[in-house]
Amino acid sequence: MPISSRLALLLLLLPLTACDQVTGLLNKQQDNGKAIGAACRHSGRALEDCYLRNPRVAKADIYAGWKEMNEYMLAKKMDTVPAPTDSTDQPPAEHASGVASVPHNGASAANTNN
Repeated sequence: MPISSRLALLLLLLPLTACDQVTGLLNKQQDNGKAIGAACRHSGRALEDCYLRNPRVAKADIYAGWKEMNEYMLAKKMDTVPAPTDSTDQPPAEHASGVASVPHNGASAANTNN
């Protein structure tokens, strides 16, 4: 084989070496979507809520993970584990306690009886 044809063959095969990295990246994104869907199902969240909370993740990947976890939980007779509440799920905490707040003018609460 002449040197020019070996070089041409090498140049043709060189881009194919990165295919594993590209497919690995795509599989990682799919796996992340499936993990998100499975976590949503395990925590008892609705599928639509999961979609809304993760708008950048492919809905098909989320659904695949949610469905796999649903089948697994039904087969093992598992209960859902409630997710911890988010700050968006709770009312603001500033009115929840009965403790008086510090006045806005910088004076301490003890010096308000002038």
